[in-house]
Amino acid sequence: MKPPKTTPDSIRARVVGTGLLALDVLLDDQNAGSRAELGGSAGNVLAILAFFGWSSVPVAKLGEDVAGARIRHEFEGLRADTRFISLERHARTPVVYQWPGDEQHTHRFSFTCPFCGLKRGFAATEADESYCHNVLALVEQSDVFYFDRITDWSLNLAENYRKRGALVVFEPSVINVNAKTFQRAIDASHILKYADERIDELRVFDCGSVDVVIQTLGSKGLRFRTKANHDGQWRTLPAFNVPHVVDTAGAGDWCTAGLLYSLNRSGASAKLAESAVCKALRFGQALAALNCMHAGARGLAQKGARSGLEQLATIMEAGREEIFDNRDWYSCFDSPLRLGVASRHGTKSEPFQKNSARLCCEPLAV
Repeated sequence: MKPPKTTPDSIRARVVGTGLLALDVLLDDQNAGSRAELGGSAGNVLAILAFFGWSSVPVAKLGEDVAGARIRHEFEGLRADTRFISLERHARTPVVYQWPGDEQHTHRFSFTCPFCGLKRGFAATEADESYCHNVLALVEQSDVFYFDRITDWSLNLAENYRKRGALVVFEPSVINVNAKTFQRAIDASHILKYADERIDELRVFDCGSVDVVIQTLGSKGLRFRTKANHDGQWRTLPAFNVPHVVDTAGAGDWCTAGLLYSLNRSGASAKLAESAVCKALRFGQALAALNCMHAGARGLAQKGARSGLEQLATIMEAGREEIFDNRDWYSCFDSPLRLGVASRHGTKSEPFQKNSARLCCEPLAV
């Protein structure tokens, strides 16, 4: 599929991001594979924003393998700036094996191949200062910097882009560094978003310098608090309902991307007032709900869907949330929802390994 036409880079919103860029391998309960595609939290957020027409700049050192080449190729198809995706012989590209979730169970994933047992998880690759300097020299300004893993270079980029006026978003899934380093990542961030069940221990860190803290609650929605609201109270936003759930994978990534897209559209990203954040989060939640009607973490990002989703953003920016009082609210976005209904039994996509239900680590080496 050809990506939507975009405006020149000089007037497009830009996001620079680093962290988990992985190849998602979609499996069913019998470990039969349907497809493999670009994934990982950072990969999904950067790809979704590229789908919306942003200039997306992924920064990653991946393996010189089929998985790494596939990831870079997909970003190229989205017209992303792939100058800083480096494929290196000594590195190994992360691969995520993923089983869909439904109304009763969330999706499951593992870095370990269910066939051969080889683990291909995220590994922090050392990057010398010259590598970060090259990124900062060639991409001097960005509207947003996003990271979901703490490495020397993600901290370097986060702190430098914050000084240059970018909105810095940190979305950790694990605490895999010492407390001092993790606190440094928090201090560099304007927005901190995390899933409650993953990082209960986050409460021991000082988030006083963060403008917006978001805690996702799965099917119950999310809650957030802003520094602009001086009472420090949490505000809860329930999830939107859809008629059926095909797969819960990627819901959080759509929520993040929708938040950033809406804040940028309304010009509110610099202020981060509670009302603006609330509207943007509601748009993100709506995208998350719609994507749950599709198979795969980015099942909603299909041809014809963008215009309907932009229409949804306009409706929500105008404060017309009465649309969600209608149990068939999703029918207002005909193009993406027709695709969603069709995807109840899986979406048609290019398979990673043709003529075989077995998708495992073995064919991922060059």
